[in-house]
Amino acid sequence: MFIRLREMKLLGYARYGKSAESLEEQINILMDYGIEISDIFQERRSGLDGTRPVLSECLKELQDGDKLVVTRLNQLANSFNHLSQIKNNLEEKNAHLLVIKQGIDTAINSKIDIFVLMTVFCEFDMEVRVERQLEGILRAKQNGVKFGRKPVGQNTVSQIQEMYNNGESVGQISVKLAIGRSTIYRLIKYVNLVTSKVIHNGNKTTNSNWCKDKSR
Repeated sequence: MFIRLREMKLLGYARYGKSAESLEEQINILMDYGIEISDIFQERRSGLDGTRPVLSECLKELQDGDKLVVTRLNQLANSFNHLSQIKNNLEEKNAHLLVIKQGIDTAINSKIDIFVLMTVFCEFDMEVRVERQLEGILRAKQNGVKFGRKPVGQNTVSQIQEMYNNGESVGQISVKLAIGRSTIYRLIKYVNLVTSKVIHNGNKTTNSNWCKDKSR
């Protein structure tokens, strides 16, 4: 009586997110590695909140000797604790993990050099943080939050002009009004330009203090 041994199966996992690789790019990389499209589990949501139903389904599908393949670690887990849980799950099933872009294959080398491991974990931590930040910005924009510098109103411009003409330096104005020096310099330059045009068109002369450099 012959017992037919089951061949090792490669299961791919790709996840939508705000990282460098899109879901489609991950799928293409996994297919180039030799994984059938039917064996690629596709998470079409970021999953940064910890909810990844497709990943759970993929892990349940793994059997003894199978290999889970991802492009990068941050596509697989959203934290070190999450990664540790996945590692324990794989070990219980006697399954392996392959991370294509970061050179990890636990089926070949279960004891990775500590320096290589530290580098990979640092990359993992940074990529998760960046993705969380991008997700946060996207949610904020969807809720109407606007990013960028707050525009300087005409009243503030007049206040800067008055302070500058009274002998206060750009540095002093910057501290008092909580406005960057570069912004103040641009406003001074703009007002100088407008003043010069008015003087030229009206054939007048002036000794405006705005033309003096009081940068300190």
